[in-house]
Amino acid sequence: MKRNLILAIAVAVVMVATTVAQAADVTFSGQVRPRFTIDEDHDGSTSSSESFNTRIRLNAKANVNPNTEVFLQFQSQGTWGSNTDADGTRVSVGGGGDEANDVLNDVGFHQAHLTLKNFAGTGFDAKIGRQEVVVDGHRLFGHTGWTHGAQSSDAIRLTHAAGNHTLNYTYIMGSESDSVTNSNNADATAHAFYAQAQGVMGGALSGIFVIMNDSSDNNGSADHENWYTIGARQKGKLAGLDYRVEFYHQFGDAGIIGGTCACGITGAVSGTADSVDRDAQMFGVRVGKTFKNVAMKPSITLWFDQLSGQDDDDAANGEFGQFNTLYDTGHKFYGFQDFYLSNSGAGTGFYGLRDAAIKLKATPRAGWTAKADIHFFSTQSDTNDGDTDTVRAADATVNGGTGQDLGQELDLTLVHKYDANTKIAVGYSHYWTTQTFGELNSGSGAARSVDNADGSDWFYIQADTKF
Repeated sequence: MKRNLILAIAVAVVMVATTVAQAADVTFSGQVRPRFTIDEDHDGSTSSSESFNTRIRLNAKANVNPNTEVFLQFQSQGTWGSNTDADGTRVSVGGGGDEANDVLNDVGFHQAHLTLKNFAGTGFDAKIGRQEVVVDGHRLFGHTGWTHGAQSSDAIRLTHAAGNHTLNYTYIMGSESDSVTNSNNADATAHAFYAQAQGVMGGALSGIFVIMNDSSDNNGSADHENWYTIGARQKGKLAGLDYRVEFYHQFGDAGIIGGTCACGITGAVSGTADSVDRDAQMFGVRVGKTFKNVAMKPSITLWFDQLSGQDDDDAANGEFGQFNTLYDTGHKFYGFQDFYLSNSGAGTGFYGLRDAAIKLKATPRAGWTAKADIHFFSTQSDTNDGDTDTVRAADATVNGGTGQDLGQELDLTLVHKYDANTKIAVGYSHYWTTQTFGELNSGSGAARSVDNADGSDWFYIQADTKF
């Protein structure tokens, strides 16, 4: 009798929940993505590491009415067996007195936002709340989806799309530290103005202007930092070729980094945000061809990116020349081993980055995709001659005469569409390092070591199920 009563209550609860979901037009989806990784880094004094990581997501989307939509995305991610805040909590034993202990407490909102369509009759849709901000293929704003935590921001996005054009304004609150006892509130915000027009040279032309307003490092004692990024991107298909060309320029205050980067900048004052100006550029071009009428449908892509870096001319002119990639998705662009993820350019010692790559792709059989990418990395500033004498003297990290070459990386990937919901991916990467790479990744002075110029290997296998 008792069992039947419990069953009846359970059925009633399910029926009520289903009725409510139908009335509010609520849909559910999710993701389970486990990944096993083996990493042997470039430091010859360390051993390889192995880890099992998982991302779990549960999404709820509610069409409240024709003009209002709510999206909630719960996310849990972490490393198996780890019990640190950074990795989530995945321990299975180890409580007080050696009892079994379940301390899973790392579930939270990755995204939680409200969308008001045709907001106040303006023709703009307003998306308000925690969200993934992606602009133009993740170049300056992306969600870094490869990482299990991914990237989301507290933001407001206003978007108008009609005909062949799109207009967008994005406001991001990067850091909030207002205080009634602090006359210079240590906030950091971003304002991005974006426009795109379709049907230009076989594709789309877009332009972006970003205002970075930052006093988060000042602690009420230094000047406010304002700096700007302006640029354009053209992507399309012409004469059977896929192409992309983009250019961005940065100017304004360099901020605290101008006085702390050890770049030998004339007039730099430590702790003062506007004592050094920015003058940096980024250029990228990609050209690819897919042979659709050939077995395995192979494609080849030629790729070149250049991020400007610090040199003696910048230092003499009181400028910071390293390009900042803002909220980018570095893993997508600069090799899968992720040596160059720093948006400030610290991964190359602020000497800039050049990446020349060849990317191959083929479909050996239905449901299978094979990829091979080879990257040739170097600094943009020449560390081998008089171009950086002043910078290297202040930095004391890179010896003269070692050259600009940072090494080469080979990335191999095989992806299998296991079924309609699951993809299985296997990847292997090898990095051939150089002495310049080793010096930039091993500290300065006596801390330099040829051990840090060893080659590195990285392997992973991943299953990704979405429902």
